Amino acid sequence: MGDVAKVGIVVGLPQEAALLKQTLGDSTPALACAGPGPVRAARAAADLIAKGTDALLSFGFAGGLDPALRPGDIIVGAGAVAPDGRRHETDDAMARRLCTALDELSCPWSGGLVAGVDQVLATAADKSALSLRTKAAIVDMESHAVAAAGPPFAIVRVVVDPAERALPVAVLAALSPGGEILIPKLIAGLLRRPGDLGALWALAGDNRRARVGLRRAAAAVGSAFGLV
Repeated sequence: MGDVAKVGIVVGLPQEAALLKQTLGDSTPALACAGPGPVRAARAAADLIAKGTDALLSFGFAGGLDPALRPGDIIVGAGAVAPDGRRHETDDAMARRLCTALDELSCPWSGGLVAGVDQVLATAADKSALSLRTKAAIVDMESHAVAAAGPPFAIVRVVVDPAERALPVAVLAALSPGGEILIPKLIAGLLRRPGDLGALWALAGDNRRARVGLRRAAAAVGSAFGLV
């Protein structure tokens, strides 16, 4: 891998970008947040490459596929599996830097493959089927697009919804194209589906734990690439 100072980071959600900036401050490297999904991630990666970055990092939340993983668990990706089955290996040097930094910060982590999808997996059955097909530990919508961009890449992701968690329909319907929850739509959805309220509270708890893990992962990114 080339100069680690030229690492660019791709995230899919505004809250992921905000948390990274809060943790790294003025040391935050080139960062692109074009919204969730592979098309936007590919655009973000291309923008970073055009600006001179020579290595990419896919950073943010992920869904759990391995039933042993809990909200807040940190995963260093060993590779990304695209929806068509193609597998892209992460850069060994970048991955080792991340693992060493996590160890030095006493942050528990595990390694595993990252499955790529084009849309959110809403049910536990969908996650189970993807796990069986890919043998991946987690799933997201951006890492496989970052992997296909060309430069050396790494992945560090934090589990937000565990394998057994189904995402409430009201939440999925309230998501904007940019990945933000539109509160009026969420309220309207809950009025139509009040049974989603319990699942929403569980998801909120998952998110709180995941944010703690993502802050730790962000600190490790800073340490791994000499940013702090």
